Amino acid sequence: MRGINRAIKDGHKLEKATRILSEIKKEDVPCIFISYQRKDEKYANDVADYITSKQLDVYFDLEDNDLKQINQTANPLAVTNSIRKGLNQSQYMIVIVSPTTSTSPWVPFEVGYAFDKKGDKMKILRHKGILKSSMPAYLKVKELLNGTASLNRFLNTIRKNHFIYESLEKGGKIKTFSAFQSNPLNIYLDNE
Repeated sequence: MRGINRAIKDGHKLEKATRILSEIKKEDVPCIFISYQRKDEKYANDVADYITSKQLDVYFDLEDNDLKQINQTANPLAVTNSIRKGLNQSQYMIVIVSPTTSTSPWVPFEVGYAFDKKGDKMKILRHKGILKSSMPAYLKVKELLNGTASLNRFLNTIRKNHFIYESLEKGGKIKTFSAFQSNPLNIYLDNE
């Protein structure tokens, strides 16, 4: 079983992403909203892929056809509504902070909108090239995931909080998290 990207609206792509175990309902699987600067698309896609490979769902807007069709400068209200929709259907949030995050017009909105709603379910994933002291102040007040170990701990905590993973574990169908040596996110994250 693999998690899915809930931003997918294309019927064919969604069919390909559908869970193998048909008895698992979408509502039973936690969803993580991925907030990122568009210039970090590859990094964000790798994070989203890593999370879904571990049987968690994401809301990653790269596959959101509605958002792709919106001209962001001509219709900021439609963009805002699309972002809110994704955040509202996600229980968790990871904000990817990289050297280009400060240039994003939308990351501050996403963080502000979700700040109180997500509480401690919002985490900041720091790129290894970023010093905590150089991060924007509004990001310093949330828990920082400094590398693969802290990311894996966060993802494991999410799974422990949801009954679905207990039943998967009993059937031997639960996937483990990668150690640092073999983690595909090593090019972005520190070794803790």
